[in-house]
Amino acid sequence: MESLFRPHLSPAGSNSRQKEGKALGFWAEFLLDCEEKATAVSLEDLLMFATGLASLPPAGITPLPCIEFLTNSPFPMSNTCANTLKLPLLETYSVFKKNMEFGLQNSPGFSCI
Repeated sequence: MESLFRPHLSPAGSNSRQKEGKALGFWAEFLLDCEEKATAVSLEDLLMFATGLASLPPAGITPLPCIEFLTNSPFPMSNTCANTLKLPLLETYSVFKKNMEFGLQNSPGFSCI
């Protein structure tokens, strides 16, 4: 799942890039927790939140999913039309995980059939 999303990063060496790198580390850890069922959400829930898809189509996804970063919200957001996942820039993994779980579980499309 990690390789499915392309991050849109700020210029190398910028303060924003450092924060984005930290968020990508949290993202990788969150994906592992989802895979190991150590979160309240699954990888399928995450795919639904970010793309509106219940599973990966055999022909691939267009447009390719990407990651952007939020400076004004502690919770994740998404644009399913553009396959864009927007991650919050937070200080600790425990807050990142809690906010990701809350955001995904409380999104309008969560658990839709």
